[in-house]
This record gives sequence, C-alpha cells and structure tokens, in this order.
Amino acid sequence: MCELSKELTEIQKQALFKLAVDLVKADRQIHRDEVWLLDRLQRTCGIGVGQLEFIHYISLQQAISALSGLSEPCKRAVLEVLESIVGVDNDIDSREKLLLAAIRLSLDSSSQEWCTIISTSDVEAECLSEQIVYLERSEQSEVAKVLNDKYDYLLLTKALEDVGLRLFYLPNVISELKQQWAPSAELSSFDFLRRSMEFIVPVGDSERLANLSSTLGNIDLKAFFKVVCARYNIGVGKIPYDGFLMVKIEENYLLEDDGRLAKSVAFLCIDISKDVKQRILHFVKLLEREVDLISYQGYYRLLYDYLSSEAQILSSLVIDMRGDFRLADLNNQLLHFESAPQAKSLYLLLLRYGRAGVNQECFERALAFLSSAEIESSMQSETFCIDEFKQRLLGYNSDWAKLIYNLIVIYEQLSTKDSGKGSFLGYISKIIQHRSALKNYVNTGFADAHHLANAEQYHIKFDKNHKTYFVDLSPALVFVKDYRDALTPITKHEQWNRLKI
Repeated sequence: MCELSKELTEIQKQALFKLAVDLVKADRQIHRDEVWLLDRLQRTCGIGVGQLEFIHYISLQQAISALSGLSEPCKRAVLEVLESIVGVDNDIDSREKLLLAAIRLSLDSSSQEWCTIISTSDVEAECLSEQIVYLERSEQSEVAKVLNDKYDYLLLTKALEDVGLRLFYLPNVISELKQQWAPSAELSSFDFLRRSMEFIVPVGDSERLANLSSTLGNIDLKAFFKVVCARYNIGVGKIPYDGFLMVKIEENYLLEDDGRLAKSVAFLCIDISKDVKQRILHFVKLLEREVDLISYQGYYRLLYDYLSSEAQILSSLVIDMRGDFRLADLNNQLLHFESAPQAKSLYLLLLRYGRAGVNQECFERALAFLSSAEIESSMQSETFCIDEFKQRLLGYNSDWAKLIYNLIVIYEQLSTKDSGKGSFLGYISKIIQHRSALKNYVNTGFADAHHLANAEQYHIKFDKNHKTYFVDLSPALVFVKDYRDALTPITKHEQWNRLKI
C-alpha cells in the first residue's frame, strides 16, 4: 500500500479512500476491523482530519474518473486494497459484492470500454438494486436477436436471478401482461390490470385507462429509456451507450457546496450493443448467489406510472416543415410560444451554442452594430442583398458578427419575412433587443406542456454570475421532420451545420 500511495496524486488518494468508505457502508453495518483498515489507509494516504471531509463531496462517478487514468499495475493494487477491506469481516454482503464488481468493471482495462458508473442527484423515485433494466437509445438488432430468443433469454435471466438480479426487459414484460390478462368469459382484455391499477396508482383519465392495449402498444424501448432518464434525473447525453443494462449500485448522501446534504444514486451501465451474452455472463461471474423476486417495485412501478394519466415523460422535440415545435413522445403535442418566430429563433440559436451560451456583451455589441447609422440606412432600402451582408459579417471574424449571421440563417427559415428587404434586419435587431422577454415566452410554452417531465431542462436560462443566456437541453433530443415525415437529428441537419460557432 505504501508503494501505491507514492504513485497517487492527492485527488486520487481521496478517490481511493472514498471508494473504501463506500464499500464499508454498503452492507449498512461497520465491523471494527473495517474501521481499523480505514484508519490505516487514511494514515498511509496522508489524509488529514481537515481533508477527510472532502470525500463527502465526491460522487462515485467522480472517484472512478479520478482513478481511471492510473497504470494497470496501480489499478490492480487499488482493487487489491478494496478487496481486502470488503473481506476483512469474512461476511461479504450482496450489496458490497455488487459495488465492488461495478468498480472492478469500470477500472479493469478488459471491461472499462463497455462499463461505466454514472452518478445522479436529487432522485425521488424508488430505485432498487435487485432489478437490472435493459434500455436503449436506438434500435439494437444484436440485442433483440439474443433477448427475443426464448432459450438465450432463459439462460441469461436464470444467470442473473442466481446472483439476485431480476431482468426488466420491456418487450417481454408487456408480452407477459397481455398473456396474464387475456380475455376470458368473465373478463374483457386487460380488465385484471385495469382494476389493479385503479387501486395502486392515480388513474385520473378514465379514457386512457380504458385503452390500455393501445397505450401499451405505444411504449417501446426508446420511449421507456426517456421515462427512466426523467424519473432518475439522468441527462440523456450522460450515458455513452445506445443499448445497455443498468443497475443501481449505491445510494448515498453527498455534501453540496452550501453544506446541504443531497441524495445521490449511482448506476452501473453495461454496454451490450455487441457480445451480449459474453458481457452479461462476465458481470454475473463477479457476483454471489442471491434470489429475490419483485412484482410492483422499481421499473415495474415506472411502467405502471407511465400507463396512468399522471405519467410524465422526457420527450424528443421535433421541428416540422412549418417550423412548429412538437413533443414527439407526447402525441406530437404542439408547443405554443408568444412572438413565435422570434422566440423559436432565439431558442435554436442558444441550443446551437450549447451550455457555453451567449453572454450579454456579445448581444450588446451585435445590437450596437445593427443600430449604427450605416445599418439603419440599409434597413430603409427596398432592395437589399442578404447574402452579401452575411459574407460581410463573416469577414469580421468576431463573436458578435457570427451571432448576427446565425440569427439571420435561422430566422430566414422560421419566418415569412422577405430577407431581400433591408427591413428584415429590423426583426433580427428586435430578437436581440427583446431577448429577455422572448426567453420568458419560450419557458412559458414549455411549462404549459402537459405531462412533460423536467420541463425546466428545456428552458432558456440565464447565468447571473457569467451574464450568459444558454439552453441546457441536449441536442440529441431535437429532430427536424422533412416533407416525407422522416426525422433527422438536428445535429446532422444542413442548417445546423451552416451556423458558425
């Protein structure tokens, strides 16, 4: 351990100690020998009493990230230290085993490319370590081939159940519901499920409840992925895999900068977009046998809540040929914005700039340019070459000029105004000048959307410290629809790539 300590930075030492403490806490009891080993590890790492508090600010994901760059010998030494702490009381709990397996998979060079740990905060929904869910962002034919084969599915679910994990695979769950509540002489289709839901979840909309067959037919793996992300406060772009298994490995409390304790949940994500059986069985080998069957908890409860009228979902945002904004996962619900073309133009502009956003100074310099005598004169002209003006803007090679250029490109597509007249620039000027009001119009439009989960993450926000306007929504949730009703990710759309950042 002393040799390992010499190889670690101060942050890596704190990360190692964080993992050690979390493993000790995993079984909800602390053995005196575990305390002795932690005390020894603290001294070896040179973590003073004043520094000890810092580990309570570090999430599991941050700790793994700090250690992932170590050399292979150092990683092996780290895992040996952690294994010695887990085994010191001669009673390895299943929760300790799961957490240790997740740490090993995330650090081991043979698996770290297809395994990662993510941490999320402010989770209120129930989350169980006894269930492992399959989720996908896009269709995965190799996974479907394995999980839809009854023999492979039986093999894998049996292996997972032997180590205490029940697989939640949405297509099979829906199939089971249909079979279990099949029509009989006494009951019509889904009567049993319908009556059960009336007792266990707030139903609200009787028409929705009466059409459970249709509702079940409308939820697929991609939609359920968004349901899970919304309920567990996981950013859509935070998970790097398109088809993966996810299991909760830790529930903890971390200190925020203001000294407030915040609930943090960590998940292990296993990419199974290829080598499906090999990766699942590799994970299973690291765990012990423990069986527990769940009926109405965890992901089953998420599904029931989704089927009820009170369900909310994280929805894709689709922009159609008319420039309308619609929520694809909420029956293409139309969003209504006051001053729509201007509000939508500001929104798409800030979406393109991402989390970095646009600061006040850049907006003000752009407005000052458009308010200059020369440009004011151009606005009076009946004949105006917008293409030449855009080229002129790009020639300035400045942030404020690119801002004006980008707004022109966007507003040309969304508005019905003639860009061949100088008065067109007046609308661009008004967007910049009234950006605060347009921000409120956009946010009100999203806030009014019924059943949209986490509507605030779609909002235009203003960072008072940096005086910056920004949109935090991941562009991965935004699509453009063409005349054939085909959807193109906005990041691959021609207009998106014309914008200058």
